[in-house]
Amino acid sequence: MKKFKEAIEKIELFFSGKRIFGRELSDVAAKTAMALVLIVMIVSIMPSERPFEYSNLNVGSIAREEIIAPFTFPIIKTEKVLETERQEARESISPVFRFNEETVKIQTIKLKNLLNELTAFFQEISKTRPVDGKEKVPVPEVSKVDSLINELVVKYDIQLNEQDISFLFGLFKQNKFDQFSTNLIDLFEDVYSIGLLDTDKKAVSKEQISILRNGLEEEVSIDQVGDRREAINLFREKAKTLLKNDRDQYQLAEDLGYAFLVPNLILDREMTRARQEKAIKGVPTTSGFVHENQRIIDSHEIVTEDVYQKLQSLAVALAEKTETRSGWYRLLFYIGKYFFAIVMVLIIGAYLYYYRLKLYNQNKMLLLITTIFLLQFLSVVLMQDILGWDYLSIPITLGPMLLSMLLDASVAFMGTVIMSLVFGAISGNNFHLTLMAFVVGTIALFSVQKIRNRGQMFKAILYILIGYAVVNFSYGFIHYEPFRKMLQNFAYFELPNSVLVPTAVFLLIGIFEKFFDVTTDITLLELSDLNHPLLKRLSVEAPGTFHHSIIVGNLAEAAAKEIGANSLLARVGCYYHDIGKMQLSEYFVENQSGAVSKHESLTPSMSSLILTKHVRAGLEMAEEYNLPLAVKKFIPEHHGTSIMSYFYHKAQESMDPKDLNENDFRYPGPRPQSKETAIAMLSDAVEAASRTLANPNLQRLSILVENLIEKRFQEGELDECDITLRELNKIKSAFVRVLMGIHHLRIEYPSEEKNQEKQVKTKEPAGESIPAESDVQENKSQKQAGKSANEDGKQPVPVNHAKNNGGKKKNSS
Repeated sequence: MKKFKEAIEKIELFFSGKRIFGRELSDVAAKTAMALVLIVMIVSIMPSERPFEYSNLNVGSIAREEIIAPFTFPIIKTEKVLETERQEARESISPVFRFNEETVKIQTIKLKNLLNELTAFFQEISKTRPVDGKEKVPVPEVSKVDSLINELVVKYDIQLNEQDISFLFGLFKQNKFDQFSTNLIDLFEDVYSIGLLDTDKKAVSKEQISILRNGLEEEVSIDQVGDRREAINLFREKAKTLLKNDRDQYQLAEDLGYAFLVPNLILDREMTRARQEKAIKGVPTTSGFVHENQRIIDSHEIVTEDVYQKLQSLAVALAEKTETRSGWYRLLFYIGKYFFAIVMVLIIGAYLYYYRLKLYNQNKMLLLITTIFLLQFLSVVLMQDILGWDYLSIPITLGPMLLSMLLDASVAFMGTVIMSLVFGAISGNNFHLTLMAFVVGTIALFSVQKIRNRGQMFKAILYILIGYAVVNFSYGFIHYEPFRKMLQNFAYFELPNSVLVPTAVFLLIGIFEKFFDVTTDITLLELSDLNHPLLKRLSVEAPGTFHHSIIVGNLAEAAAKEIGANSLLARVGCYYHDIGKMQLSEYFVENQSGAVSKHESLTPSMSSLILTKHVRAGLEMAEEYNLPLAVKKFIPEHHGTSIMSYFYHKAQESMDPKDLNENDFRYPGPRPQSKETAIAMLSDAVEAASRTLANPNLQRLSILVENLIEKRFQEGELDECDITLRELNKIKSAFVRVLMGIHHLRIEYPSEEKNQEKQVKTKEPAGESIPAESDVQENKSQKQAGKSANEDGKQPVPVNHAKNNGGKKKNSS
């Protein structure tokens, strides 16, 4: 790890201070690296052979020109025909069975041993013993019978019961057991003579099978052999005949035969499979030739299936011929691919340089664009090269949607154009894919540009689905494609893409936002929730500032909508622009609730430091709560480098001019860098100044807004953002409209005391009423407050309107 850090430091040291083409060498190196990565990626996914020039012709199309074979080439069979012939070749192979002679011998010996053991057992228990001079009929002992049954299970895997043993013993006593044994063995050998398969005959689909016996192979009919089921049936029938329909005898013979009949024809699956594969490989992939200079199709003729297959065969032959060309031709081919890739990258780079210079200067944003392009191209590799799916499965809306949501529609549109051209190139000049990528991608990028709720997300999916449908059916109708095929393409590929790709994009957005510090409308909507922890703190710790921020946000949103800026960003940024005031909230006039200003006991320099501190504190809080960069910018930029004029003028009165430095009373900046932060600066000043107006009306508010905007413009605070004079006029109108709604006139409802006073006055003699002294003092104070708004629009000299404290109170916000 240490060596890696040292290597990084050496690289930074090498690039530091060096410039090329008027730019830092490190900046040029970073941009070049990203361009090279894109170029190599585009070249690597492009076809490795020359694209076929007649790829636009399909079955039903009309040839615009005569096509002549440039050389002799074979006609490749279609996949359907080839698969049919291979299936026929596979089915033509008979399954191979091996005859196992040892099986018959072993099973016959086992059966004879069983019968001999039974004979010996019966002989042993047949020995008679005289009892009282009489012979007793022998009866097998139960214990000995059970022992015999268990022994037979272990040795021969046959299950006999006491009744079977008793029946066989009866045959033995009648001297019929030997004949029964002879008949059973004859039946056993007779059934085995036909051959017993180890598989069910129903599973053998062939009428003929091959039997390997002693190295010789014989083709026999499947009917000449039997499986286990047929052998048992045959054994049963022969047993009935041979045993003269003695039900007990042939039933027991059947049980014994079933236990000892083991297949002697064993299927050789490996040999059968090898023969089938050999037969499949022997099926030719071609059917005839197209000879050199032979006409494939004449102009204005309809492309039939035979002609289409000849064209596909020509494409394959051309590809094979290209691979055999000399190195010079291959070199030219690769030079052409690199030229194409370089042109694609230069187009997007030139667009960013000439029309989106700020974006071009941010390597982090260029890396974001490069990553999105790579992600889109890798999806092509996944779908076509790795999974082998149809080109319709490519998620063509992935890149356009990401670019639109993370950056803006103009960059996304240019990216869509480039991606569409690359898609067409990598698929062999596939116009269908190019058209679909351009149309559907354009629809997708505009449909997700302002996603702010689930309803808009579903609308975006619907618009994408409609775009797919329009391209699919229009292209299909033009090329005479079967309606069934068009429906299949739509259902199997385009419908899933319309739903799954937007879902994946919404999941990826959060990852891109985190790694590239980009803010989307989805994040801004989350931050606009007034239950956000930071806004909840602000509403409790600095309620006046919270109310001020909400009003400023409304002003900024209206102005941003008027000039086409990001109204959501403007509103959310204004919500958080003064969060730093929570640290020393009591030093800001909106949080003092009529108390004596704490700035009265401070020097102007100290007051300016306290005001400046809320900017640094706000940035620290924004970092703590992980606010996005776009929102953080509102905290320093809404003040710009404006001067705290109230304290500056106060310092001029109390300090030596030699010790006075104007920069000590300026905010640190930077000045607004975007239209949104510029609107926030103007909204902040207008909202604060409008509070000081006595009896605000349309004329007064218009003059106030115009003066404040003019002042900021003259001070140069708007020089670093791309806002125009026309837009400033629109902003003024929006401000006045919102302020009139805030300061609208209200009907003063008469109180009970005033009603009584009015009744008393009606009893007095007619004449001019003399206003109370406190009313005169309040009116004077209000007039002075209207004129004494601080020059920066935010530091007015506030007026205490309480009638018992009619004086002025100096403070700062």
